[in-house]
Amino acid sequence: MITRIPLRQINIRERKFCISYPLHDERLFSSIEKRGILQPLVVLEPSPFCVVTGFKRLESAVKLGLKEIPVVTTRLNEKDALLSAVHDNVNRGFNIIEKAHALEKMIHMGFNREEIHDIMALFSLSPHESVLAHFLSIASAEKPLKDFIIEHGLSLKNIEYMLWFEAQERHKIMKGLVSLRLTESYIREILEMLHLIKIKKGKLDGSVLRGAQNAHELRTRLKKRIRPMLSSLENKLQKIIKASALPPNIDIKVDPFFEKEYIDIIIRTKNEQETKALIKKLEEVLKEGHIRSILELTKGRVR
Repeated sequence: MITRIPLRQINIRERKFCISYPLHDERLFSSIEKRGILQPLVVLEPSPFCVVTGFKRLESAVKLGLKEIPVVTTRLNEKDALLSAVHDNVNRGFNIIEKAHALEKMIHMGFNREEIHDIMALFSLSPHESVLAHFLSIASAEKPLKDFIIEHGLSLKNIEYMLWFEAQERHKIMKGLVSLRLTESYIREILEMLHLIKIKKGKLDGSVLRGAQNAHELRTRLKKRIRPMLSSLENKLQKIIKASALPPNIDIKVDPFFEKEYIDIIIRTKNEQETKALIKKLEEVLKEGHIRSILELTKGRVR
């Protein structure tokens, strides 16, 4: 039965059944601001009532200063209340943080492994101890990391990479990445390279992350840091190009990481006569061996 109770009768600090993350939902907040709470919260008796489901609605009600809220009261033990919270929200789906919170709460409430594995299956997770351990690590992570995971939609693999680092190191990483537009693959590659730097140096120096204008620039910088030979290859390339004395309308492009076995030769020409002259120049460069020297710098050749 739905009743309306004063908000002050709700124990708003009790979050033992709270799975939702983050709690603030702008669309829900705007809806409640305009029309009030349409779906009642489920709360445990007796007063002061403990919320089982409806924490986002409660959050909005508190921020809006509502005096009363609609509720359905129930009497359940802790385990059944938590299961009710999980199943009540299953239709909307759970993000990674919410799955982690649910599993952590089940551990703390003494659920057995079979019960936990059932919920993991509900979350489309493999019922393995390594997977459970990974999600428990996510649940215990600091709030800034959880916010970063949600904001960037990090995959489980990239979250695992983030957890390679200490909390202070993660703070440096997130600070360096927050303003960049990053794809999943860029994040993965950047985290892998940062981990290699940490292994090599014994610690992660945040300075390598500062000042990058975009993800590609940061990726290039990190590649140079972990592969000192890259700078040597670039110096050799510039010396060869300088020695070849190419005109400005012939450009030779090499993969910035010297990983591809081909090079791009770009000719900018306005007419047939100019084209013939540029081709003649390229023939000279070929005879002098400069093209061969550049190709020798690429993957699978000189290292």
